[in-house]
Order: sequence, then C-alpha cells, then structure tokens
Amino acid sequence: MFPFLCPLESMRTIYSTIIMIAAAVIGFFIGITVNQPMGGAILLATITGFACTIPAIESKKP
Repeated sequence: MFPFLCPLESMRTIYSTIIMIAAAVIGFFIGITVNQPMGGAILLATITGFACTIPAIESKKP
C-alpha cells in the first residue's frame, strides 16, 4: 500500500522477536516483586507473542 513502508514490513519477524524479548525482561522484573520471576517473563512473552502474531496472520488474508 505504501511503498516507503516495505522495508519495515519485511522486518516484521525481527521486530516481533525484539518486542517479545523486551516483554520477557520486563516480565522478569515484574515477577520478582511477586516471587515468580520466570513466570512473569513467560507470561508477558506469551501475551506479546500472541499480540504480534495475530496481526501478522490477519494481514496475509486476501
């Protein structure tokens, strides 16, 4: 649709991975406050992974 956005769309997987790693780190530190650091990291990384995957799937539908 917008030709100047093509490089960004081809890097969608890389951006999603970076966002998921950042969410896992944030979740780790939030989880420390409730004595479940790994649970917080897994929870936020999973939620972010779903949030990044659904728009990617929807954009490929005709």
